[in-house]
Amino acid sequence: MDIVDFPRLRHFTMLSNSSEEVLHTVVGTEHFELKEFLGSRDTFLNVKRYFDGRHSIEEISRITNVDKGDIREIVDQFSEIGILRGEPSNSLLIPKAEFLQKVKESCLMWQRQIGCHKLFNLLAVKALRKEVLIGLFLETYHYVKSAPEHTGNALAHCKNESWKKILVDYLVDEYDHSDYYIDCLVELGIPKERVIQAHALIGTSSLLNMLTDIGKKSTLGYLACTSLFEANKHDFQNSTRVVEDIFKLYGFPLSALSGPLEHLEQDVQMGHNDLLSEALEDVEFISAEDAHYAVNCVHDLKHSFDQFHDQIIQYYSDISNYMPRLQVDYYSL
Repeated sequence: MDIVDFPRLRHFTMLSNSSEEVLHTVVGTEHFELKEFLGSRDTFLNVKRYFDGRHSIEEISRITNVDKGDIREIVDQFSEIGILRGEPSNSLLIPKAEFLQKVKESCLMWQRQIGCHKLFNLLAVKALRKEVLIGLFLETYHYVKSAPEHTGNALAHCKNESWKKILVDYLVDEYDHSDYYIDCLVELGIPKERVIQAHALIGTSSLLNMLTDIGKKSTLGYLACTSLFEANKHDFQNSTRVVEDIFKLYGFPLSALSGPLEHLEQDVQMGHNDLLSEALEDVEFISAEDAHYAVNCVHDLKHSFDQFHDQIIQYYSDISNYMPRLQVDYYSL
């Protein structure tokens, strides 16, 4: 199929304010601004959803009731600025350098999209209960505490000896970092024993189960995911400033942040965001099949983080819910 006749977009993020005319589009590290000259945003977004490689221009025109010539013009403009998906004729192998660049740029885009989640936007204007902010650190505690489990699982299923060494070193680095979050939560008013006994939200458990499943099925996928969930040096300072501002807004002591921020800084210094590059140091090409699977793992994980944050808002905003969450035992029935 010709990509011009059956257009499919590269994966991108759209950011906008409903009151703005400009629709900000992010493709990796590239930024575009789409302005409204003719038609409406809803019409454009409806057309966009059919740019999936499965619909012809003629079909898109018929389904959306938009003139075929206008559809063709949109396709031509998207092709010109490089956001239409293209596949080379010889697509069985992907050069390592190209693969690393694409993953790095996409993970940076997805990390920033995660950072734009409404949880952080609402906390930044104190539109949520203080328990939601504490809940964020409780669930992050569970997430950090699980690192040895999903990393150990990835190590157990790894068949590449050089990658095993990388995972062993990574496992050692991340073994006891959850203590940083216990100290933080104690300073926020949660007794240590209650933190340790707290039961994770389902959104948190789902995130951890996904990491475990990825590590079992694809070591390359797991290593690619570290480029998403490990702190990157580009956004460290800005992230620090944002969370400090939120703590000040809620009247929480900045000293409580010392542990979590030290954890993030250590991850940056240890280069955990670059494990994929380290693993592929002596590799020339990646099979397209392996690359596709790994990239899809990262994309699914990104959405799992969204659900993780969604449920933090949902659970901890409810004044009737236990804080921290309790496990339901037999005698509770």
